[in-house]
Amino acid sequence: MQEFMKRDLTVEKIELACLVEAGKAAPVHKNRKSHGLALFPGGERIISFEGKKLLVGKDTVVYFPKGSDYTVRDRIPFECYAINFQLAGDEVFEPFAVGVKNVNAVLQSFRESQRIWRKKSVGYSSKIKAELYSIIYQLQSENRIPYAKTSVIEPAVRYIHSHYDKEEIRVSDLAELCGISQVYLRSLFQKRFATTPVGYIEHLRMSRAEELLSSQMYAVRDVCFLSGFRDESYFSRRFKKQFGVPPGDYAKSSRA
Repeated sequence: MQEFMKRDLTVEKIELACLVEAGKAAPVHKNRKSHGLALFPGGERIISFEGKKLLVGKDTVVYFPKGSDYTVRDRIPFECYAINFQLAGDEVFEPFAVGVKNVNAVLQSFRESQRIWRKKSVGYSSKIKAELYSIIYQLQSENRIPYAKTSVIEPAVRYIHSHYDKEEIRVSDLAELCGISQVYLRSLFQKRFATTPVGYIEHLRMSRAEELLSSQMYAVRDVCFLSGFRDESYFSRRFKKQFGVPPGDYAKSSRA
């Protein structure tokens, strides 16, 4: 995300600006032909890219890289606004989801872009580019973090990825590992990942649990512990809340 936030982007062409009604988005996408930014004003869904899953909630903007393959699974359907575009050069960034603070301004730009696209009056492409630049500026101004600050939490991120499925991880230990306060650690995680350290850890564990259940090789109890949870009841409750069904039912549906 930080590469996107710190770059001076040049939009070459607008491909589409639209409103996607709730439940109408295609679930599977292959080899995107353009970059895309989408605003989700409500609802909840899981967007899965190769090697990365994004849990996307209310007032969140998602970046879809050109050339990417991904699936969208709505948990709580809701409309979204999207702008597809081409960038000058070969820039491609990692997919990300980020919460928007000034959501009214961003929503207004997406809505205006959709209106302009529908009318397609003289100069419509330039007008939409202006709205897209406004959205990008808003995202960058809210989320740009100097590299020196971003790098501070790298030891915590590496530790989490190496140990999330093996042990309990305390925020206090992560903060000590980085040499910063817990408050500052949470702040940097929120800016970079749009979630807390605890939320980041649980996201990794849930993604691992989903993979293990889908493999049909493990019992629910084994999945619980192999993905880093220590309480099967808690795991089952959290899994059902995120995926809408208990882990046992999810495993059965994977066999269908």
